[in-house]
Amino acid sequence: MGKAETSKLPRGVTVRKHRQGETINITFTYKGVKCREPLSNLDVTPKNLKYAERILGEIHNKIERGTFSYSEYFPRSARLKLFGNAAAGKTVKIYLDEYLVICETRKLSPSTIVGYRKSKTALSFFHPFPASELTPAALKTWIQNQTIALKTIRNHLSFMRSALDEAVTDGVIQINPVSLVTASRYQTQKATSEAEYIVDPMSPDETSAIYQSCRHQEWENTFRFAFNTGVRPSELCALRWDDIDFVGNTAHVQNASVVGVLKGTKTKSGTRKIELNAEALRAIQEQKQFTFLKSEFIFNDPKTGSPWATADAIRKKAWVPTLKKAGIRYRNPYQTRHTFATRHISQGANLFWLAGQMGHKGPEMLFRHYGSYLKEYDGNTERRPKQVTGGT
Repeated sequence: MGKAETSKLPRGVTVRKHRQGETINITFTYKGVKCREPLSNLDVTPKNLKYAERILGEIHNKIERGTFSYSEYFPRSARLKLFGNAAAGKTVKIYLDEYLVICETRKLSPSTIVGYRKSKTALSFFHPFPASELTPAALKTWIQNQTIALKTIRNHLSFMRSALDEAVTDGVIQINPVSLVTASRYQTQKATSEAEYIVDPMSPDETSAIYQSCRHQEWENTFRFAFNTGVRPSELCALRWDDIDFVGNTAHVQNASVVGVLKGTKTKSGTRKIELNAEALRAIQEQKQFTFLKSEFIFNDPKTGSPWATADAIRKKAWVPTLKKAGIRYRNPYQTRHTFATRHISQGANLFWLAGQMGHKGPEMLFRHYGSYLKEYDGNTERRPKQVTGGT
């Protein structure tokens, strides 16, 4: 920045130049000590300089009222040692943020990081709490007011428990309050039933209506393949042309696209070769004109010409509008997988073969998810049918 631009900087706001670029700094006096702190991850723009001026104003006001917490604004500052216990005033939000950084440093999977970020948002009620003032009673009240699934509540609390373990390490609290609360004891039955995930497959007529209501041929190809192979939506996004064996009529499922990042399948048994029936092969052949020799990935977004980045992109851009046009009650795209499973069970498929097709270690997972369907067709599961199609 030039002299003319520098002279226009708000009072107490400066710009420091270094090898990597420029950093906005703010300067203030706290407890008789002149403090200069950088505002990291902010480009030097007029908008961000105004933001820095507002932050500085907040700090001055809180210092005057005696409510300023240095650690709340600058949790990693070396100056914290000058002002007593560096962690004493840290809020729950600060510990959640710091734990996210730890997880990113440990290079946990992208889907795990995304899940933790969602948990942080879901726990916004606790953000202002000083970690030292968080009580089991507050956690109990929050749980009782939730209308989400018990499993989701447990996931959120697990994230907060891990984050607040750092508060125990810092000596801010003696016992982690999250460890003292059992979610199942306080969640209402109504919340559990409303959020419970159920297997809700499509009927043959609904499947046909979906094919006929697709706005683009690529959408129809994608859904036809999903209904007739049982692949997970994330696996569908990552399927390559090199994964298809046109001689043996099989597909090698070995990757999944999670939050836009390619990774291995969900489990070791998820890496598998699946048989392609006539309908799945039809979808592949129809898709050739769009991506074969043009992209390594089979299924693409016709509006962008690029491969589907995530399963959620398929849901929002293709699945939802297709179901609306077809007049079909909404279910999520994962029901294509459930439709594949229940259809084969109803027609007497060998359960070991079916488990292999779906990427399960054995039939145990089928019993867990599709127990009612297995009871209905008990005694008719000794052999796999030669051909089971998924509609026209």
